[in-house]
Amino acid sequence: MNLCNQNGIALVELAISLTLLLLIVFGITEFGRAMFVANTLNNAAREGARQAVVTPAAAMNISTLEPYVKTLIPIDQTGLSVAVTGTPASGNPITVSIALPFKTVVPNLIPALENITLKGEATMRYE
Repeated sequence: MNLCNQNGIALVELAISLTLLLLIVFGITEFGRAMFVANTLNNAAREGARQAVVTPAAAMNISTLEPYVKTLIPIDQTGLSVAVTGTPASGNPITVSIALPFKTVVPNLIPALENITLKGEATMRYE
């Protein structure tokens, strides 16, 4: 084998290693986004439940609580559902549940993240 005729070897090695590196980087980014969205949903559910339990019973309205929770989520809200359950009476639990279908930036990169619904939920006792 002629060792002087290896002009394209470095380019082929770069193409292979760069492809693998980009797959790993984009995979980590997608998992990070999924964790961010799940954390955001949990925080919004907790804030919504807290708002519900400290609001006086006469002034608490579930129909105004759902838009409040939606304002706490700074991401694309396509398919977002917010459910508030419970009655505003002393000692009763109020539960805020949020569900959002996760949309990946790079489709078909990580099959486990395709078509999943991320959820956040918080329950607090009415004060």
